[in-house]
Amino acid sequence: MFIQQVKKGSKLALAAALAFAMTACSSSTPKEETIEPVSILCPTGAPALSIQGAADLEDVSIEYVDGSDLLTSELAKEDGEYDIIVAPTNLGAKVYSESESYNLDAVLTWGNLYLVGPEGIDLKTASIAAFGQNAVPGLVFNQVEEEGLNVTWYSSAAEAQQALLTGQQQVALLAQPVAQATIAKAKENGKEFSVLQDLQALWQEKTGSEDAGYPQASLFVKADEQEKVSRVLEGIETFIADADEDTLTSAIDKAGADTLGLPNTQIAVKTWKQQNIRYVKGKDAKEDIENFLKVFKMELPKGLIAE
Repeated sequence: MFIQQVKKGSKLALAAALAFAMTACSSSTPKEETIEPVSILCPTGAPALSIQGAADLEDVSIEYVDGSDLLTSELAKEDGEYDIIVAPTNLGAKVYSESESYNLDAVLTWGNLYLVGPEGIDLKTASIAAFGQNAVPGLVFNQVEEEGLNVTWYSSAAEAQQALLTGQQQVALLAQPVAQATIAKAKENGKEFSVLQDLQALWQEKTGSEDAGYPQASLFVKADEQEKVSRVLEGIETFIADADEDTLTSAIDKAGADTLGLPNTQIAVKTWKQQNIRYVKGKDAKEDIENFLKVFKMELPKGLIAE
């Protein structure tokens, strides 16, 4: 009887010890990492398509904007409400010199400008509709094209497109995927247009850059928030690297082509390659960024590129 009681007591003691050990282990197990909300401000068009890898992530909000006014004002704030801002590379560099609030983490788009018009037309004598005279489109155009062309500058790409479609001008400077949408629209009206020149290829010829294109739009992260947004950056990079017809179609349909500023899903997917969307870390694109900023008579601000 005594022996049985001892055995029973030993079992109870062992059970208590195991329970204590399990409690100790569970209390020492680290708590699940809290996901912090991340807010993104991004222009419509190719940049909006480039960040769709962030759209399905938990606690990520994206605001799309047409034009650069809000981008400029938010980049200039010392304590802005956005954790990530996608903006023209030259704009982010210019504003950084004033506030040093957002660091360039990666380049997302590498130029999507093309001349569209009837095949075989002589550009030296043709009338050309262009847009963005003092912005990236105009400065790139003037950098790679011959001098003396007959160019009329319009206030927007939509106006340049309309001038071509209505016959006011013979050729237009347009960005993909709008360029392809213009070709399709013209065909519906019995006109045959095609891409006459790829300005990214001309840029490569003129500058001797390793790849076609220039760092047009970049992803800027609020200073000291690299760790907070790392999961979002990884999602964007993975989406771009793995993009195919199915993933692009799904992403555009879910967000809505109108919301992203794209003509429609089919054309946006078809012109993915021509939109030159590539995720390249800023530190790996430093030379390209420096050469691009020279077009704007700017130097690379110290500290702009995230390390």
